[in-house]
Amino acid sequence: MEAAEAVVAARDLGVRTRRGWIYSGVTLSAGRGAVVAVAGPGGSGRTSLLLTVAGRMKPSTGSLTVCGMALPGAAAKVRAKAAVARATGAAELEPELRVRDHVRERRLILGRTPRDAFGRACEAIGAELPAKALVGDLRPSDATRLALALALMEEPDVLVLDDLDDGADGAEQHDLWDAVRRAAGTGVTVLAAVTEPSPADGFADVLVPLGGK
Repeated sequence: MEAAEAVVAARDLGVRTRRGWIYSGVTLSAGRGAVVAVAGPGGSGRTSLLLTVAGRMKPSTGSLTVCGMALPGAAAKVRAKAAVARATGAAELEPELRVRDHVRERRLILGRTPRDAFGRACEAIGAELPAKALVGDLRPSDATRLALALALMEEPDVLVLDDLDDGADGAEQHDLWDAVRRAAGTGVTVLAAVTEPSPADGFADVLVPLGGK
């Protein structure tokens, strides 16, 4: 894939703090509607990489462009085009709220949003989520679907989803990757983070492996 065609393009990307590297040496290229699996053990920087791509974390080294805009300089503009479905420790669902509460809150944040936006997002990914259900009572896989559907309401160009495999067995992970693939079919470029990449086989176009510390 040519760099000019890439929605997300990174070369030797890394984030470092005073305590050392969070991740480093990441190179990837993903076009419109592509699915990127970011895989690695805990502490390998998966969440931080997603937040970097979404314009929420400043890179320390390397180059990164999202939707043709270079980061960190265009971070604010990238944030307007990149939706964070879930980022553990930074952007998560509220377990004490009901599904409909999250939908209502998202509509308020977005402003002028079609009334059927959530329904269309659920249909796109094949999700059936009861409006009255408490998020804390949902199966982990359904909570992941909810996070994905809420992010799709934003009609983003890029979407990042952390811990796709959280609480999901092998069959559920397969179904979740299918949901991600269907989300990408709407034209959004999706980056999803997992510990083990094998369930993404046949669904992900790009694999970004991250090593442990």
